[in-house]
Amino acid sequence: MKRPVTILTAVTLTILLGFCGSGLMASDKFSYDGQIRLRGELDLTSTDSSRHAQNFNLLRTRVGLKFEPTDRAFAYVQLQDSRTLGSPGSGDLSATDNVDLHQAYFVIDGAIFSPLLIKAGRFELNYGNQRVFGAVGWHNVGRSWEGGLLSYRGDKFTLDLFNLKKMELDDETYNRDFDIIGLYGKIDQAHLDLFLFYEVDADTNAADTSSQPFSQKKLKRFNLGGYYSNSFNSFDITAQTVFQFGEMPREPLPDSTVPTFQDISAFMIATELGYSFKCPCNARVALGIDYSSGDDGTDTTKYKAYTNAYYTGHKFRGFMDYFVPSDANGLMDIMLRGKFSVAPRWIFKSDFHYFKAAENYISKSDSTIVTSDIGMELDMSLTNKALSGATVTGGLSFFLPDDHFAAAGKYQETGVWAYFMTTLNF
Repeated sequence: MKRPVTILTAVTLTILLGFCGSGLMASDKFSYDGQIRLRGELDLTSTDSSRHAQNFNLLRTRVGLKFEPTDRAFAYVQLQDSRTLGSPGSGDLSATDNVDLHQAYFVIDGAIFSPLLIKAGRFELNYGNQRVFGAVGWHNVGRSWEGGLLSYRGDKFTLDLFNLKKMELDDETYNRDFDIIGLYGKIDQAHLDLFLFYEVDADTNAADTSSQPFSQKKLKRFNLGGYYSNSFNSFDITAQTVFQFGEMPREPLPDSTVPTFQDISAFMIATELGYSFKCPCNARVALGIDYSSGDDGTDTTKYKAYTNAYYTGHKFRGFMDYFVPSDANGLMDIMLRGKFSVAPRWIFKSDFHYFKAAENYISKSDSTIVTSDIGMELDMSLTNKALSGATVTGGLSFFLPDDHFAAAGKYQETGVWAYFMTTLNF
């Protein structure tokens, strides 16, 4: 017997393909879009010299259908298949069941009163430059949220109220769900975004859940911050800051039925200043710093490490993705970026990152030494957009680890990563 999600996906795909091949698609009410993306990667990023290079190809296929019964409302459904070439189902008779709903939502504009927009279902969520909320388009799956938002659009500002469901456990005894509730506002003339969102994970870490008070939560965290983006003459600037506060269980948990909690006191600040040259090559250079606080472990009543939970990390912390996950030591990333057109429709980009830990860590090669040094990364890419709807990109990256970070003498000196990606949008 097939799983319900598989049946639902098959029915949705059949309807979608039926619309694409029928006269309905020619009407103003229906439109469709799609993308096929193939990326091959050569991965030698592991600093363990005993590991061999990994070579694999990732295929992502998306097909979307939009239905607009009026100019004030529409529904959108997007199916996605994400796979590694050569996985089960290639050349054999096994079932893969990879197709799933990436997005399925509706938008109603002015349902209650004119400036108010309603959006609900499963959808991507991008705010600002994606340093806090991002859909992670680079990933072969990408991030979608399930929930809803109300958007009020004034003459000079917009304000979103959203409620996202990260986990639904449907426990009959007490609430164990993970919810995110927030406000995100944009002030147009000030080029400023302000936001506050609250993460509450009501699940329990206690060994004995029957005796734990319902008020105890696995996580209660507020995120208060702002984002500024502006340009003047040939300069452009972005700045982002977030303060995190709340409480969470101390790790490791004590041997008791009720965990001991610690206060969250963490922050992140990221800024970038760029300059665009007035030349045929459309060159731009930029200098930036991205700093996430760390926890030195000396104060067990507070957790001071910033948590990068829902951002598009690949855009910010190096293409080799060493530092996308959050780390208790925090991270400081000083970056230098540059790009220019080497020929019509050919764009070369290069990013240089200098990484240090926000708080010292114990050397991996000598446990008697504490240090904050991590290493340097160089990312280079070349993109061609000669054909309409098609993009071809190739990239090469190197990571030069500090001896204490990579345990010199036991590990390779340099991490290497390369990719070649073709994207066709239709």
